[in-house]
Amino acid sequence: MYAISRIEVKPGVWCWAVHFRQRGTSRYKSFYDIKCGGSRKAKAAALAWRNSQLTRRATYTYREFHQLRRFNNRSGAPGVMLLSQKRMPEGLWQAKLRLPYGKQLTKSFGVRKYGDKEAFERAVAARAEMVRSVKDRPYVHHPTAKRFAAMRRASAVSPY
Repeated sequence: MYAISRIEVKPGVWCWAVHFRQRGTSRYKSFYDIKCGGSRKAKAAALAWRNSQLTRRATYTYREFHQLRRFNNRSGAPGVMLLSQKRMPEGLWQAKLRLPYGKQLTKSFGVRKYGDKEAFERAVAARAEMVRSVKDRPYVHHPTAKRFAAMRRASAVSPY
């Protein structure tokens, strides 16, 4: 079951725990058998809470996800990094984008050829072009999460 697991908190004390991340925020809630009136009722409450949370909050789209700045980014531009090699000591600015299913797009600009500032700007522009080429669909993998993301998108689309 997506984001729901059965946990024995203490010997003889069981609960259904709901845990997932959405837009960088962790969502967690426990549903104890004792408080809910049994395992079945606790499971039903956990499912209802998970479903309400998934329909209420939007997930990242692929474009939004690829434009997030990671904690280890030093260039200031998502997906753009400075690479240095022995044969190219000045380095090169590289734009990189990992597509779904493992494929990677990369484009590099040498500092020797373009200069540091222009090579960086070209890498940022190349990365922006790569991001525009990605389909703008929800960034979720599990079938249940995909279903709720599709329902949310369908309800958000205006019929006019």
